[in-house]
Amino acid sequence: MKKIIYMVIGMVGTISLYSCQKEFLEKPETTGNTTIETVFASSVEATKALANAYRTSLCQGLFDNGGTNIGNGTLSGISGECMPGETWADIYSAYSLAGLTSERSTDNFATNYVAIRRSLLIIDNIDKVPDMDATTKGYIKAEMTGLIAYRYLGMFIRYGGVPIVDKTFISSDDLAVPRASLQATLDHIIKLADAAYAGLPDSWPEKSVGRLTKGVALAIKSRALQYAARPLFNSATPYLSMGANNNIICFGAVSAQRWTDAVTANEAMISWGKGHSTDIINTGGGTNTANPNALDDYGTATSTPNNREVLLAYKVDNTANNVKMFKFYIPVRGSNGRGGTDINNERYLTDNAGMITNFLRIYYKADGTDQDWPKVGDGPRPYTDYNSRMQQMEARFKADNYAHGIDAWNNPGNSVWSYDNINSGVNTAGSGKGVAQSTKFYYKAGTRSWFEWPLFRMSEFYLNLAEAYNELGNSAKALENLNVVHNRAGLPSITENDQSRLRLLIQREWSIEFYKENRRYFDVKHWKRADIAAGVIGGQYEEFRFNFLPGKTNPAITSDIVSYFNANTLAPFWNPRMYLEPIPLSEINKRILVQNPGY
Repeated sequence: MKKIIYMVIGMVGTISLYSCQKEFLEKPETTGNTTIETVFASSVEATKALANAYRTSLCQGLFDNGGTNIGNGTLSGISGECMPGETWADIYSAYSLAGLTSERSTDNFATNYVAIRRSLLIIDNIDKVPDMDATTKGYIKAEMTGLIAYRYLGMFIRYGGVPIVDKTFISSDDLAVPRASLQATLDHIIKLADAAYAGLPDSWPEKSVGRLTKGVALAIKSRALQYAARPLFNSATPYLSMGANNNIICFGAVSAQRWTDAVTANEAMISWGKGHSTDIINTGGGTNTANPNALDDYGTATSTPNNREVLLAYKVDNTANNVKMFKFYIPVRGSNGRGGTDINNERYLTDNAGMITNFLRIYYKADGTDQDWPKVGDGPRPYTDYNSRMQQMEARFKADNYAHGIDAWNNPGNSVWSYDNINSGVNTAGSGKGVAQSTKFYYKAGTRSWFEWPLFRMSEFYLNLAEAYNELGNSAKALENLNVVHNRAGLPSITENDQSRLRLLIQREWSIEFYKENRRYFDVKHWKRADIAAGVIGGQYEEFRFNFLPGKTNPAITSDIVSYFNANTLAPFWNPRMYLEPIPLSEINKRILVQNPGY
């Protein structure tokens, strides 16, 4: 299926929030003879700028975001899901060994304002386009408003209160914009989301699928209110003191109303979705019924472009320019140029880091019970035990991973995805290959090497409701929404009524459902998980090791693998300052912004 691709064309921004260059403040940095006048001289050129705004806004926190964001790995490598992909890479050294530093964040702070300025420039100038009708111009203004809201949402989650910029600056403006309070930042996001909702369509023609809709505006609002209600922000005291600036990272009081607001927003989101053919995919199960088509339904929801569960995705399939977006996920070698080396002469197959045992234990067996995995210090178990237990796992595990010695479950019957083609080795004395390796985003992908990163999936809003209702003491509604997701996964209904135990079950569901979708790293911090330093973001990681027949070392030959055991591996760093991310020192040194505590 053809995709709408967000191209890198048009207005290029600055790298600093507070640039003093007069020429930049008056017009966008240009390429050749490109100016504001030429960009908005025709609908063709303005559409290029629109595509560029999408491209630079929706890449927040992904590989090609630029500057000092996460590279050479994924957030999975620092969130307790898997090992870092490469031990020499910044994800390993900057996080796993020393924690966040004053110049390191997961989205490159300054690029947020580059993206916001691009969208503001379009809002300011789109009316100049002579061959574009008023309806289209109105839609574009609403789209840009929604993209700005999306960027502020990401910053709200990462940093707390941030500077609010609501216009394009000129040289005579005061550029010293301080950080806003947490409440003001949240209010700004909601204001932007509501304005976008008012101006956006419910749907687009097929050629424009991938652009923002009213549903995306509702999704932004729902996620913002959910994070506002969680314990990190919804607290009387901050995680660390900022003194007079505590309101930048904490609301200063616990309020149940924030959970009520989250319920209202998420109910509205699901109601809109049901009215516009957008909902969780479940083709085989009714209410409180385990779905027999779980592997196909979940796999479709996470992997198939333009499926009806995904509200918004990051649509880039240019593997030459975005190689790191894909190289840390694609495990296949051989066909369609996906194996061997990439444009940087780096091996794809060495970088698909293995799941750690800590996270494996979160998954259910297909019957809804817990699997018995070996503990550190247990003696080796025969490989047949590993194989048998892996075959018993739930559908989401099989859609998102392949196990050592077993053909990938996510592309059944496809020789490209046989173990011979996908294995990158099992570890003996080394580490990194883990208990299994990821096939996420490639369900029934065949020879497709790219995927569309899902930014909003409908299952999120059911789990939001489960979480919010549980915090409000309504276990019946919490279970109703939790089981929509749990049953779709082919699992029998959860019936737990105790609030504390149900909270952990809901968080467990979040972790499984959104494995490798860059959610866990933020969720566990905003939940203020008690075990965050005990094998989640920090603490001891564990992974499986394997023994081979004497003289045999080829992991592609399953019969050579004799046994497996569980062992300690990396022990990442954790410090409470890491609940939120640091503002880069280069910005702090301008003496305008205050730093988050502990950095």
